[in-house]
Amino acid sequence: MTNIKNSLALAFLPGYLFSCQYEQQINQNDREGKSPVTANPKECSDQKLIRRYLEGLQLESYDYIKEIIHPDFKCINTNTDSIRDCLEELAHWKSQHQKLKHLSFSDPVLKSVRVNRGILKGDWTLVWTTFSALDGGTLKSIKYEYHMAIKTSGDKIMEIQTWHQVENESSDLH
Repeated sequence: MTNIKNSLALAFLPGYLFSCQYEQQINQNDREGKSPVTANPKECSDQKLIRRYLEGLQLESYDYIKEIIHPDFKCINTNTDSIRDCLEELAHWKSQHQKLKHLSFSDPVLKSVRVNRGILKGDWTLVWTTFSALDGGTLKSIKYEYHMAIKTSGDKIMEIQTWHQVENESSDLH
């Protein structure tokens, strides 16, 4: 029985040591005044950029949208586990405008933060809005809560992570 306990202890030791070192690093950084998440000093300009992006989507202004998204842009749809680049994102919205009429987003609630370390390091704005449209084929009204986390760099949108609740989970909507 002692051998089993020793084996289990050895199995968990590397993870424990790593987590202790990570915790020490976090505590050291916190003592230096670097909190993991702080206020985004570019909050106003980032939020204005996001509002322009949503307006561009509603108005089908694809050339305009292309100007404000970064060439290395990616959109991660957490509902479908899909990732789209800049051109795929524009093609997606063009196809949505062909299927849907009167596509709109409600006035969004925005919260901007700066993540100071880790894989999410950068300026992020969390977006809560309601997506609505009219299905062009069935004339059925579509409306659901739509959430985004948008990473910005300079005056460009680098990344969007989306998630939403829809009645029909097999839907190919954004």
